[in-house]
Amino acid sequence: MARYTGPRSSPINRRQLLRGIGVASVVGLAGCLNGDNNEDNGGNNTNKLEQLEEPNVDFANAQTGGTLRIGATTNVESFDPPYSTDAQSTQAQDFIFEQLVTADRKGNLYPWLAKSYEQREIQEIDRTAYTEYMTSVGTTDKGAPDTDAQIIVQHPEDDPAKSDEVRVLTPKEAADAVDDGVYGMQFRYQLRKGVKFHNGEELTAENVVRTAERYENSDVSAQTFDSLLHARAVDKYTVDLFAQVPDAEAERELPGLYIHATEQAGLDDGALDPRQGNTPIGTGPYTLDTFEDGQYYELSKFGNYWVENKGVDSIDWFDGPSAFPDGPVIEKLAVEIIPDAASRSAALQNDEIDVTSGLASNTLDEFHSDDGYRVAAVEGGSYDYIQYPVNTEPWNDERFRRAVNHLVPRESIVNNVLNGWGRPAWTSIPKLAEKNGTADIDALEKEIRPSNEYDTEKAAELLDEVGNELDIEYPIEIQMEVNANNKDRVSMVELIAESMEQTDYFKVSIESYEWNTYTARVINPDYQNKGLLPAIGLSGTFNPESFCEALHHSNNVGQCCNLNGINDPKLDQMINDARYDPTVVKDPSVRAKRYDEIWKYLAKKRYSSITHFSTTSAVMRTNVTGFKANPFTEFLYSFALYAPEESQAIWLEKSD
Repeated sequence: MARYTGPRSSPINRRQLLRGIGVASVVGLAGCLNGDNNEDNGGNNTNKLEQLEEPNVDFANAQTGGTLRIGATTNVESFDPPYSTDAQSTQAQDFIFEQLVTADRKGNLYPWLAKSYEQREIQEIDRTAYTEYMTSVGTTDKGAPDTDAQIIVQHPEDDPAKSDEVRVLTPKEAADAVDDGVYGMQFRYQLRKGVKFHNGEELTAENVVRTAERYENSDVSAQTFDSLLHARAVDKYTVDLFAQVPDAEAERELPGLYIHATEQAGLDDGALDPRQGNTPIGTGPYTLDTFEDGQYYELSKFGNYWVENKGVDSIDWFDGPSAFPDGPVIEKLAVEIIPDAASRSAALQNDEIDVTSGLASNTLDEFHSDDGYRVAAVEGGSYDYIQYPVNTEPWNDERFRRAVNHLVPRESIVNNVLNGWGRPAWTSIPKLAEKNGTADIDALEKEIRPSNEYDTEKAAELLDEVGNELDIEYPIEIQMEVNANNKDRVSMVELIAESMEQTDYFKVSIESYEWNTYTARVINPDYQNKGLLPAIGLSGTFNPESFCEALHHSNNVGQCCNLNGINDPKLDQMINDARYDPTVVKDPSVRAKRYDEIWKYLAKKRYSSITHFSTTSAVMRTNVTGFKANPFTEFLYSFALYAPEESQAIWLEKSD
């Protein structure tokens, strides 16, 4: 599941407008482009990760208690897991809620709320197997099925944009299909006994079923029910999750639900939030004490946390050191919401917070060189991209889009904007997803990299070709958009705009929005018709699909994160075939080859330009001991606090 990053969706008070490129930005970045056909890479091009070492700690010295003061990048959009899609909300939720499984930083899965699980059956069916269970519904004027029920499966042969009626499978019919043994895959989860929610309720299979029901028609429904068919309680502590068709990611994706307590599983959409009078209840190690909207929130250790009650040695797969603690050792979390990066940096220096993230790259350099602080970082699953308005001329011509892609100075972005805290996106896939996402990363980069090189001559050739055919009068006016509170992303957009304007083919303006305003704007289905060029950051997963599907699959128009209404049936099918096919489930090498074809196709069509893969980083005072960074922003703090799968825990060194 892809999530907005950096931040994505927090309440914002006002909008800022940047007309063109600010003078200070031009002065600061002008040296990044030398005016001919090459980037000026005179900046620091050293990969900063090579300079960092992770701590090696002795848990026998761990000090318990204390309050970890965190400087958060944005407000929490919602504490309601199915009704938020931003990384920062998930960051807050992950202190409170848990899932059936967990993963280490390499993507290996471990049973968590489930004591164990197994794949019981796989059946070679496709979605037409549900035809006899489907019901017919009308269609709307906008070409969508007209039903309030969650659509689990739409018949592949039906098109709501071209028909007054389509066949769909809803949850009721899905249950009927499972009754008859019609499903793609079956996984069985044996739950741990005695796990308690914060309200004292014991976790049972019914909690899993009710949670799955609450994800229906939610903000993440498209990414939940692209695989999940049905959840069914077998007995009190056993639950089955069924996939619609054979799915190479089913083991990871099916259990991706934050499990709800019974009293909150029936809440209205978005109501699981203190602003709606409902303090979130989970099974996680911390409980929410206080939330002041837009200012701060505080959490305390849950006194009945199941790992502490049972002991970490009760987890079958745990093989860490004997002194590793039975739960987090830090007693309280005080999270101050500080949207401005400079203010977060100042708060850290003034000893007002202990740790923060999301700082500009030049600030990371300063802290990295200061012995009073430590930087923890790892190449992450986050990436920045711009997406072209493919439904407006001349952007609907792939040659035009390829031309602009040649004006994206990826190396200059990483070297001069990020100061080496990142890696140019010569392909569309980061290191953490290479295992299943390519058959040969070196061969893939060799083939695709030329299409992503900064090349003003090639850009001019393509722009002239399209301009002559379509009788375009240059320069073309284009508006780029970006969230204002990410300094590096703003600088990146300014650099791209400068590159485009230097060619005399474009006149570029930049509009900068506060975060919540921006994300609400770009996921509006009408955005695709405005001819705008948005820049945004996403967090993918270990699933290579998350680096193509979220941006480009037609299912994600109006959701995260197909912002400009890309609708390419061939690409949709390629993405589906790389995941939902018995062949790729059984043979990962076939899956990897299919993703290679997707990356090559995207390089040709150029619907979007991924600029770079980010490092996920945190900066802390030296009293924070043992902090290791997680590749994903949303798990940065929860992982550092307590992760038995990597024998990871932190504590606060107390001053004498």
